[in-house]
Amino acid sequence: MMIHTAERPQFNPGRCEACFIRHRGICAALSAEQLERLSSIARRRTVPANQHIFRDGDEAISFAAIVSGVVKLIKTTAGGERHIIGLVYAPEFLGHTFAEQHRFSAAAATDVDMCMFPRASFNRLLGEFPELERWLFEFTVRELDISRDWTLMLGRKSSYERVASLLLIIAQRARNAGCQPLSDNSAQFELPLTRSELADYLGLTLETVSRKISGLKRKGVIELRTTRKIVVPDIELLAEIANMDPIGEDFVGRSRPVAAHHN
Repeated sequence: MMIHTAERPQFNPGRCEACFIRHRGICAALSAEQLERLSSIARRRTVPANQHIFRDGDEAISFAAIVSGVVKLIKTTAGGERHIIGLVYAPEFLGHTFAEQHRFSAAAATDVDMCMFPRASFNRLLGEFPELERWLFEFTVRELDISRDWTLMLGRKSSYERVASLLLIIAQRARNAGCQPLSDNSAQFELPLTRSELADYLGLTLETVSRKISGLKRKGVIELRTTRKIVVPDIELLAEIANMDPIGEDFVGRSRPVAAHHN
């Protein structure tokens, strides 16, 4: 696996305690003593935007917890077409622990900061810490549920609802990554994808996505500060248009309502 990154030295448990994801994501499943063991195998890495973290077919030699930034997951067809199949935000986990090889590519959609764990050392900890194994199992189940909801959405929702749904999902996960209060009914975020990438992700044309975003802006559902910076003044209104729950799914383990409702 070729990763063009800047790597910083192994960090200590005290620094872990001050880290954003200490009480969220995979680290939240561990006691202070267990976290010390995990930190002993961790390496902090930064990946600049648009650089690959790993490629489809690479040997899965390590896994990662995302500390900041957004990762896009990419699948290439036999004909060479690249398609975005998912986004990974902080404090989510990157990699499948039971796969010998990566089954998709991962690239930094924005500058990404992450903690890397070597496969062999991490798997040894999985055998020692049932809490760690259970967290990964629950995370995988949530990923599967959300993937099923996404498949249903692409097949049943209108183009307008699809665009609204994706903006809502990004808003929810950006809020979660930034520790914004869940009671706040607004959100501000930067799109991690270009318009053409959004279109690819939604199975729509670039022109359709641009028209629907303009329509949402015209109706006051969203505000465009720049081509990528978006403000959602009323999350509940966007959720109503998207036909989704305004709180949505939480990838990192809190008990919250189901992500989407479909007609």
